[in-house]
Amino acid sequence: MTQINVLYVGDSETVISRYAVGADVFEQSYFNDNGRYLRNALAGHAGITVRHIIPANVPSEFPTTDEELAAYDVVIFSDVGYNSMIFYPGLTPPYQYPLGPDRCQLVADFVARGGGFVMVGGYLSFAGLNGIARYHGTVIEEALPVTIAPHDDRVEVVAGFRFEIVDPEHPIVAGLDWDNAAFTLCGYNRVTLKPDAHLIVRRGADPVIGAGTYGRGRTAIFASDFAPHWAGDFVRWPGYPTLWSQMLTWLAGSDVLP
Repeated sequence: MTQINVLYVGDSETVISRYAVGADVFEQSYFNDNGRYLRNALAGHAGITVRHIIPANVPSEFPTTDEELAAYDVVIFSDVGYNSMIFYPGLTPPYQYPLGPDRCQLVADFVARGGGFVMVGGYLSFAGLNGIARYHGTVIEEALPVTIAPHDDRVEVVAGFRFEIVDPEHPIVAGLDWDNAAFTLCGYNRVTLKPDAHLIVRRGADPVIGAGTYGRGRTAIFASDFAPHWAGDFVRWPGYPTLWSQMLTWLAGSDVLP
């Protein structure tokens, strides 16, 4: 099987907590690595290599040319907002213009040439919490198989839900024991499937997994999350690694299941 090289961007943050204990106030911080769920799930897959870039490192690590991005077969955005992808922070005089390449345009061009791209849900995916992910109206929305709201698009399902498989024969979901799968999801981003896109999984009228094309490439969405809290115990489901390996294999342009 051909090796699939994946560039995975997002899913981490530095958490800063402030404690007020009587007259004393102090702060603590820690790094939360939610990217470990996907990385660990695919660690044993000989045919897939994942490079993970956390949002804070996008300015220093994300490819800056078409040639650099062409080293990958699939790009993942998950919980990384438009601001993190487009800004060039920390500039000091003398300023130089242009500031640098448009990373979102690089991704869209990568897909148009035949690459794969998937956005996975979260508070900084699609529109996100208070709309701050702000992919509405961008070239990323143009490339995806869904339209994105210009406002907060979260659906919090605290009681949990199970999605419905609409197309069980699609290579992304085929062969998995959905009838006996035991997991609960707790939220997702509400997006709208484009007319020419393909619905694979839904909750009610909302797409959870959808797929499409952009230029010569393939695109997809998973509207819930890789990681808790939205992913609930989905990350412990035995089919979790297979689902993502099949998703990435399809996006890379092969309908042959791993």
